[in-house]
This record gives sequence, C-alpha cells and structure tokens, in this order.
Amino acid sequence: MLGPVAQWLERVSYKHEVDGSIPSRPTHQKKMTSRLNKLSGEKLRQKGERLREEEKYLEALKVLDEALIKCQEEKNYRTMVVVLKDRFLTWKHLFLHSNDRVYFILAQKDAECMLSICQEYNLKDKFHTSYFRLAEVAELLEDYESQVKYFKKALDTYKGFLSEKGNYRTHLGTALYRSGRKKEGKEIMLEGIKEIQRGAGELDSFFVHIWLSGVHMRLAELLRDDEPREAREHLEKAREIAKADPKLVIRRRQIEKLAKTLRT
Repeated sequence: MLGPVAQWLERVSYKHEVDGSIPSRPTHQKKMTSRLNKLSGEKLRQKGERLREEEKYLEALKVLDEALIKCQEEKNYRTMVVVLKDRFLTWKHLFLHSNDRVYFILAQKDAECMLSICQEYNLKDKFHTSYFRLAEVAELLEDYESQVKYFKKALDTYKGFLSEKGNYRTHLGTALYRSGRKKEGKEIMLEGIKEIQRGAGELDSFFVHIWLSGVHMRLAELLRDDEPREAREHLEKAREIAKADPKLVIRRRQIEKLAKTLRT
C-alpha cells in the first residue's frame, strides 16, 4: 500500500500524464494558503507544531513548509532551525508508524540541515538542538556510539533551562546503557532525573512531566532483564506522573503498551 506522500505523488503524476498539468488546489485550500501567508514564520511554526502534536502529520508538513518559506523571506534563521526540528519530528513519527525508509531519509536530512544552518550563521543557541536530533537519527540506526557522541555535543553546547539539560543528560545515559556501558549509563540517567527535578520550577510542568515519565519508562525498559524489580518500580513512577497530568494522553497510552511487554 502506498504511503500518503506517495499517493499524492501518484495523483500528480497521473494528472500530468493526462493533460500536462499539475492538479490545482481546491478553493478552500487556496483560502487557507491566503490566511497562512499573513502569518509570521514563528506563528506558522507554532501552528505546524500544534498539528503535529494532534497527530495530523500531513497537515503539519504543509504548514511547516509554509513556515520555512516565510522564515527565508524574513531572514529568520533561528526560527528556521526550529521549523526543521518540528519537521524532523513529523518525518520521524511517520517513519515509526510506517517503517518506510523514505521518511527516515527525510528526517535525517532535516537534522543535517539544522546543523548546517547553525554553522553557516553561527547560531550558538541552536547547536544543541541540532546535535540532539542527529543523536535521534543515530538511535534509529541503532548506532549507539554515534548517539553518545552527539548527545555529548548537545550537552556541551546547551544553552537553556536546567531541567531540559537534565533531560538531555538522561538521553546520554540511555545511549551509554545501550552501547554496553550499563553502570555508567544508569548513573547518568539518575543524575539527569535529579537535574530535571531541581529545575522543575523554571518552565511549564507539562514538559517536566513528559521528561520525567519518559526517563522512567526508558529505565523500566532497559532494566527489565538485569533488574526486573527496579524496572517495575520505574514503570510505576512513570504511570503516577502521567496519571497526575491530564495533558499526558499519549504518554499514558505509551506506558500501558510498555507495561504489556514487561509482563511477557
């Protein structure tokens, strides 16, 4: 079965073959494009981000493409890097849902573009997020040594909230654990949890809950064979955090899915 992007391309190719034209947009899409053209690059990015979080991935991609064009017009390269991050995450979700490697390649290239733009315009406050996405690419390839390298670079260049830096640290610990350095990895993950907790008052609790529940989930998964009792404890902590925050709908589903695998 063709993926959504391939289906669209197939329709375009057929239309072009029949009468040499590209299908025109329906009237309601033209009106939507007109409205989008009036928004700034950052406003378009925010709209695309919301659509992605609502799991409306193809709609998100259309808006994020508009955001890239607007950022180029505005010469707003900082926001452009964040738009590419949002687009990277969208491609990544599509890849994980479909296992179509085209989506992986698109995600990989957006991550590389992020770093290239940061280097071209010396965006020192955006290097860390670029390295973080490259680490995610390495994870998809199960290249944990490269992932460790990129997470270390992300931490070294990080500029921002202490709690988010703690989240970065937990991801470094996860990569170390998966690379075979289990003791060091676990220690760094636990250190990252403390860092997230120390900086918890700096920003919206939603992010803190996402990060804390996420690291406890990863600990539950990593420790399932070596330390099953502690793994169950971390799973329960993740469940408690997610249950206490009504906004963590997707996280609660993820936790229950993980719980089923731990029982097998």
